[in-house]
Amino acid sequence: MRNLSELNINEGGEPVTRPAPTKDVINAFQARFGLVLPEEYLRILRHSNGGHPELDAVEPIAAGWAINHFYHLDDDRTSTRSLWFATEEWRSVLGKNALPFAESGGGDPFFLDLTTTPPSVKVCAHDENCAIVDLAPSLEAFIDGLTIDPDMI
Repeated sequence: MRNLSELNINEGGEPVTRPAPTKDVINAFQARFGLVLPEEYLRILRHSNGGHPELDAVEPIAAGWAINHFYHLDDDRTSTRSLWFATEEWRSVLGKNALPFAESGGGDPFFLDLTTTPPSVKVCAHDENCAIVDLAPSLEAFIDGLTIDPDMI
């Protein structure tokens, strides 16, 4: 996976100051949802617990997908940008083996399909009857493919 510093994840142009999730929070989340957070995803949370990446456009850019923000994981279970909230909100649509990790500007969740090895990355197009679109064979490939959105330069 690329150096995560290249993504320049921020909140309002400032560095994300939210601390990485504690082991207790991770364990509580995993127990609540019956999921194991993949190490590649934990690496992102440890680097930046939530926030907006400047490299946000998903290849191929023509598809028009871009990350608005990564979800954060801490004790806050009510924030709409919290992994707790997103997982609870989308579980009935995505299934129990899906882990939403980010959201587009239009509110579409990017998620890990935990039924594949390694977990593949997909997006749920909620305004298209929740059509599921395959984006990358792994989180590593997804992160490596992020680029600057040419419409935002």
